[in-house]
Formats: sequence, C-alpha cells, structure tokens
Amino acid sequence: MVRAQNKTPAQAARAKLAAAIKARGERGSNIWLVRPPFETRDLVLSSDPQVEAFYCLEGEPTFAEISYAPLWYQSMDCQPKTPPPHDFAHVSFTDGRAATVRLAFKSESGQHAEESLLTTVDGVILLTLDVLDAHAQRIENWRRITASIRRARLHSTSVLERQLALALSRGSRCTLRKVHDELPDANDALFIAAVATLLRRREILADVDSRPWSWNTQLWGSAT
Repeated sequence: MVRAQNKTPAQAARAKLAAAIKARGERGSNIWLVRPPFETRDLVLSSDPQVEAFYCLEGEPTFAEISYAPLWYQSMDCQPKTPPPHDFAHVSFTDGRAATVRLAFKSESGQHAEESLLTTVDGVILLTLDVLDAHAQRIENWRRITASIRRARLHSTSVLERQLALALSRGSRCTLRKVHDELPDANDALFIAAVATLLRRREILADVDSRPWSWNTQLWGSAT
C-alpha cells in the first residue's frame, strides 16, 4: 500500500484557495491573490482578466470608494458551488452616484469597445475585455502604485501626505521629480508611498492613464 504523502503548508494553503475558487463555480488552477490598498484581506482571483479588472478599478479617478463583493474574498468554509459570480464590486463616484461593477468578459468582442468605466446603465457598469484593453496603461501603472502603498503599510506617511497635498494645491501641474525636489529630506520609498496613497484617495490626480509611472509623471490637485 502506498502511503499518502502529507501536504506541505504551502500545498495545503494552495488547496484551500483552489477550493474557495471552485466553490463559486470557477476553475481553481490559476490563482491570484491581490489586496486592496487599505484592507487586510486578499481577494482570491482566478484569471488574468480578473486581476486586470482589480487594477483597472483601483486606478479609476472618479471612484471615491470601492467595495468588492464578499464572494471574491477567501472563504474559510467553502459553500456549495454557485454560478460563477459576475458582480465584482460596488463603487461610489466622487459626485455621489453609486454603481455596481459587473464582469462581462464573455461579451461579444467589440460590443462595448467605445464604453469606459464612466458608462453606467441602470446602475451597472459592464467591465469587458475591450474596457481592459483600453486601460492597459492604467493597469500596468497601478500594479506598481498599489504595491508602493502596501510596502509602506507599517510606516506613517501622514506628514508627507499633508506636505504633498499643500504643494499640489497651488494650481499648477508638476512632475513627481519636481515635487520630490521640494522635499529633499523625504525617504524615497515613503515619498512614493505618500503620493500613491493620495492618488488612491483621489486627493490628487496624475497622468497615469496615458503615460508610464515614473519620476516624470505629472501630478496636480484634484480641485485643479
């Protein structure tokens, strides 16, 4: 008789994640863990488009708040299989409106090619592959911006945030490098984390939808 091999802690953890994905009716072979910047729990995703959807939402400057649907978090006790979820998040806009973001990756190609995350029909925003393709630069940048926030989570950046907000409240746009030059004593990693945090809180804006995230990124106050 062949003795069953005990799973390593890593194998056991992966099996739990795969079970959580299968419990919602999806395949558990492609596992991604992503964490919203200001949360302590990971979203458990199962495809590249789902991961891109996460970064696309995080970078939408008109979304004041993003609340991901509970089913996308890891469940300790797997429930019976349900139809694959489509509602990904509930969002509130900076102008007070609210909407549900629904994944629609299987929509007919080109059907929503002209739509953006601002297109709301009956309170629903359809997030299609065409929308993700249209926001490729944003998605790439927010992979780095979100990581910058997470790396500094054990440090306080509140003082830097206030200094940055004041520097960018003067009305004119300036580069990330220029703002950094005005704060020469700031630690580089914490400075970037503070900028990223203000971007995610929509207190400042940047040209990260159209240009790569770099020291040449243009920043400006959200009221400009």
